[in-house]
Amino acid sequence: MSLSPRVIALLGFGEAGSAIARGLCADGGWRGAARSTPAGPGDNAPRRLIAIDTALDQDARGTALGRQARALDVAIEGRYTAALSEADLVICAVQGEHALEAAEAAAPLLKKGAHYLDLCTVTGAMSDEDRAAIEGAAGRYVDIAVMGGFFKSGIKAPMLVAGPDVEPVVAWMNANGFEAKALGPKPGSASSVKMLRSVLMKGIESLAVESLVTAQRQGILDEVLACFSDADQLPFRDFIATLVQTHVVHAHRRWEEMGLVAKTLRETGVDPLMTETTEKSLLRTVDAGIAPADGKVPSLAEALKILSEKVVRGR
Repeated sequence: MSLSPRVIALLGFGEAGSAIARGLCADGGWRGAARSTPAGPGDNAPRRLIAIDTALDQDARGTALGRQARALDVAIEGRYTAALSEADLVICAVQGEHALEAAEAAAPLLKKGAHYLDLCTVTGAMSDEDRAAIEGAAGRYVDIAVMGGFFKSGIKAPMLVAGPDVEPVVAWMNANGFEAKALGPKPGSASSVKMLRSVLMKGIESLAVESLVTAQRQGILDEVLACFSDADQLPFRDFIATLVQTHVVHAHRRWEEMGLVAKTLRETGVDPLMTETTEKSLLRTVDAGIAPADGKVPSLAEALKILSEKVVRGR
């Protein structure tokens, strides 16, 4: 089954929605009204693009996004109207906390069988709630995680796509300027992958703030940045796996070191918020007494099994 939408609706026209609109308008000839002439031989599809953003003309930001849409010849509304029922494909790109609100507002207006691409940053459970609203209205929900930034990449921001029978959706996206990859058939898995990636990436960001602010204050920023080059010796995924594997063996030594690290930050006038949390995490492993007597570093699978069963507990 191929996907050939004639009308696309964008829910949300902020950074993500406007970037997608620019990409579709530039590369695919999508406009706010049907073309008077075909884009190419045998192409008589209207390629119509509409947008809905409840912030439209409500404040300075809403006025600006309205100007952006009209400059691209994208028909934009400030509320959910019957125009949405014309869309074969809906792309939701609102903020995560408004994802369910958007799904529930759109659901009664959806064309039966319309694809609903949920690009919102949500948890797997939140994705399930969005899916229930859309599928309850006979729409086809597709879970999509945006793995890069629209500011730099525009429509080319990498995306993971999850759900049953998503291959036609991925094929259409890649043929129309997106960078999409099928993750698997389980709805919500793309959103979960993004959340778990963020545990690491946003944690590194926060740790970098503590480290580099302290380095700058001590006048050794270049030297500290240079000392990170050892991390370049492995692919990033292998480097992270190695840290987890060796954590089982070396947590005690690392815990002692982080106590001194926290003291260094305090001496420089930096609150060691992330450093203290790291110290507590290491102490949790030390208290679990999992260090192997022979000092052998386990495989990643073995390390995760030990940590899951004996260290990392739920609340």
